[in-house]
Amino acid sequence: MMAISLEGRLPSTAATSEIATGATTAAVAAAAAVAAAAAATVQIKAVQAGGVGSGHRREWEAYWANGGHEYDQKGPSVALQELLEDHRWLLPRGRCLVAGCGSGYDAVYLAQRGVPHVLGIDFCEPAIAKANKASLLEAAGGASALPGKLTFAVEDFFAFEPPMRFTLAYEYGLFSAISPSQRQQWAEKYARMIAPQGSLIIVLFPLIHRRQSPPYQATMAECEQVLKRYFMLLRVDPNCRCIEGQEGNELMSVWKRL
Repeated sequence: MMAISLEGRLPSTAATSEIATGATTAAVAAAAAVAAAAAATVQIKAVQAGGVGSGHRREWEAYWANGGHEYDQKGPSVALQELLEDHRWLLPRGRCLVAGCGSGYDAVYLAQRGVPHVLGIDFCEPAIAKANKASLLEAAGGASALPGKLTFAVEDFFAFEPPMRFTLAYEYGLFSAISPSQRQQWAEKYARMIAPQGSLIIVLFPLIHRRQSPPYQATMAECEQVLKRYFMLLRVDPNCRCIEGQEGNELMSVWKRL
């Protein structure tokens, strides 16, 4: 009778133990990798949820929860009114985004002046609630009813993905509200959302000294530095009236998307 060796088919006891140990180690490593990936996903989502302000969401939410009075002009910004009255040719018609719309006064004013479709976004629910109230009051005003379509939505500017590009974007103070570390991302986001040859209007917050941020002090040079790759500067107005009680003037600039 010929003996049949099982070597190469069944491992020895020592080999079995070694394989089992290796399998256990691989399983532990795989589980650790899965856990690390899950933790990274949670971290990414947490960063995305932070959005505008880079850690200042709580401060802005608290500001609006307390009424949002410190920067409230009780109406549209003077800079925007002057622009629409004296230089309307600078503004394209079509879809308009008002980012960081706050109480919604400027968005309402744009819709009043016939901009066909205005969308105001802010990541603070109390701000959007106040904006919706303002638009309802205006729409009920008879002769001053809104000829343009006006919508407000709770959206994080950096996470917002509109289905179509805008021909016009306007903001009052968002550049000053976000962390300086987010400014390049801010410019890139506008570049993706605004159609070629579209316009971006920016009103910077008054240049004042503050003990803490936000808002941050911001200069025209800092704004231009991050925008110049995507936009061409058309107009600068450094002499706009500022918010009552604040030092310095608003700085308005109009940009054309390349």
